[in-house]
Amino acid sequence: MPRSVARALRLIALHPSVRGIESHFDAATGVTDAVVRIDAHLPSRWRVRGHSDNGVLAIEPVSIRFTPDYPLREPYIVLRADFDRSHPHLQPRGPNFPPEPCLLFGSVRELLQSRDIIGVIDQLVEWIGRAALVRLNDPVGGWEITRRDGIHDLVILNSGWVRSLAGRDGGCDGFGAGYAATRENGAPETYRVLLSDIRHGLSENDCRWSGQVVSDSERYGFALALVAWSGRTPSGQPFIAASYLPETVVDVASLHARAHALGCGDQLRAKLDLLQRRMRGKTSRAAQPCIIILLARRPFNLTGGHSPIEICPYLIELFGNDELGPTSHKPVRLVAPHDQVSPNLLREASGEDGAGSMRWTLLGCGSVGSKIATHMMRCGRGPSRLVDTAPMRPHNYARHALFPMNVSEQHQGVNKASLLASSLVGFTDGKMALAAIAADIPMAMGDPAKAGAVFGTEADFVVNATGSLVVREALSLPQVTVIRPRCVETCLLGAGRLAYMAVEGPAANPSVADLAAEAYRILAADNVTAAAVFGPEAEATRISIGQGCSSLTFPMTDAHLSAMTAPIAVALGKLHATGLPMAGGEILIGLGADDGLGQSWIRQPVPPWTVVETASERGPGVRVSARVDASIAREVAARPGSETGGIIVGRYSDVTDTFHVVDVLSAPPDSRFSADEFVLGIDGLSERIDGLVERNGGALYPLGTWHNHLVTSGHSAKDLATALKLAAVQIFPLLMLIHTPGGYRTLVTEFIEHRPAGGPLGEAA
Repeated sequence: MPRSVARALRLIALHPSVRGIESHFDAATGVTDAVVRIDAHLPSRWRVRGHSDNGVLAIEPVSIRFTPDYPLREPYIVLRADFDRSHPHLQPRGPNFPPEPCLLFGSVRELLQSRDIIGVIDQLVEWIGRAALVRLNDPVGGWEITRRDGIHDLVILNSGWVRSLAGRDGGCDGFGAGYAATRENGAPETYRVLLSDIRHGLSENDCRWSGQVVSDSERYGFALALVAWSGRTPSGQPFIAASYLPETVVDVASLHARAHALGCGDQLRAKLDLLQRRMRGKTSRAAQPCIIILLARRPFNLTGGHSPIEICPYLIELFGNDELGPTSHKPVRLVAPHDQVSPNLLREASGEDGAGSMRWTLLGCGSVGSKIATHMMRCGRGPSRLVDTAPMRPHNYARHALFPMNVSEQHQGVNKASLLASSLVGFTDGKMALAAIAADIPMAMGDPAKAGAVFGTEADFVVNATGSLVVREALSLPQVTVIRPRCVETCLLGAGRLAYMAVEGPAANPSVADLAAEAYRILAADNVTAAAVFGPEAEATRISIGQGCSSLTFPMTDAHLSAMTAPIAVALGKLHATGLPMAGGEILIGLGADDGLGQSWIRQPVPPWTVVETASERGPGVRVSARVDASIAREVAARPGSETGGIIVGRYSDVTDTFHVVDVLSAPPDSRFSADEFVLGIDGLSERIDGLVERNGGALYPLGTWHNHLVTSGHSAKDLATALKLAAVQIFPLLMLIHTPGGYRTLVTEFIEHRPAGGPLGEAA
């Protein structure tokens, strides 16, 4: 006997629930067979008589076979031959095999390696004890689906849709289906049926024979499926099929009996009676398959699932003049339900619940966008619209989610959105359209009709993965924010070292442009992120691809890109499931480790901004972050009865004609404060400004000044004179922000250089 097996038997014998063990080693085969007697720990009243009400013995003999490849392979464990097979969690091996317990929802082989043979015996002892108490099914472990043996046919269906048919009232509906029947080596035909959601009315026309014979071994055609479900009990409560029953359906009579046990017998009989009448007088040499699906409402969710509805499918071969009543012995075949690809299936396989039905549009189908779209599709939360005007080039495949199908495809220059859509359409269930739009996004924003076509009227939010500053600004145009859905922006920064994701607030407050300015402030505040994003290395690592194509990109591996974009997809998936934040927006920034083997993320909520002015023909827009607003309020409160002020920092967008104020610099020490006026000093101010701009690479800069008035009023003549003087040394408009008890007032001046005939060189506007 191998030492590993001998050691396992010694450990088994020491288990506190083992009451004896006998073993035999066959030297010829290298197999060791052992019979282990397990104490079922029955309650005292059962122990006296030696068994539980359902036949579990007080001391259960269990056969354990160790093959020569143990411990690389788990031992084969079976129960006594006359063990009640109606228990759940038995492997579907068939009546010619001894009953085999299903010990866990996972791999026994992996359990053996992690907890040794003692872990396996622990599971076996628990299984026997729970079987005696009829507790193998419980809300924690889930309801075990009915064990079914000897299945050769299958039906492919959308399980989420099928389960949704089970409403409060009982019913039975007919649906169309397609089938393929194959035969090998003279064996009976095997059916593969694809269920559709198209209703089948069981009319005379609907019940005509349909099929095409391809060869002696293959045929296909259209079939009928009946789906039946239970309703309510006389007390008004839903009918619950709470008894675990072994699969006993072999003919139409036992099918009727099973339907009654599941609470849908009357509903099914009515449809089968109608079908029997429709089939009267019709005959065919080839069988017409009819799928019967019974929906059983269990007391709690099925094992590994999120629904208490069990799908139990069967198949009847109709030849015409068939007897389908409750006494018919016409054979019925068991069918295995296979889920088709659908968002619900993908969510379940991804370990997510079914929440989230929002639709979203992806802008930008390049490397980042394609990765996010693929990750989201695989978890059942993919986009419904893809927008990109760029063609696919050979170098794009280095980091794109798509693969070239052949050499010629690399050089066809097909639009990225179209290629990505054709790749992802296989992840949909056919109900959700996957549109591909080739559009120049910034140019489309000038036309409401074109903008609506880009976003999609059904979209709940849009994800901008273009990495384009122009697209961001175009999305932030005042006339665009009122017609588009909320926006999420994502990209990689700093040669791919950082991942960025920004989620707009409701009504675009804060907007993606606001959040970008706030993100620049956050990044500049940290030495590591400031160096990565604004340092010379980020620009130095850009490389040009091809000759004359002007395509610039950061060199990075596909693995690195995937590692940085995957967390973005995780965060986006949670937003899709739970909804976008309603109290404002948020910023997520991920920093990759130098060696690429780790990441650290921050999540920064961003409250709504103060919209002082909206850009219009009257003047530029002014938007002030909540942080700046609070800082100004504190400074004003700290000097009661006196005017005060400082420098305002942020960005000005020429596209949207809007100031985004994200920070303030305190007044220099030589500034003068009084009840009549505030005079900004200059001591050290130039150095502070240079340091600010150098630290953030010019992403943020002084926009102008702020000061307060003690009473609600507009700008004074002195304010205007100061603004005109400052505007002369600034290449973009200068903003003077005035804090008053009645809210902010603004003064915007701009020095426009021109040479009118006989006039001065320039003037202020």
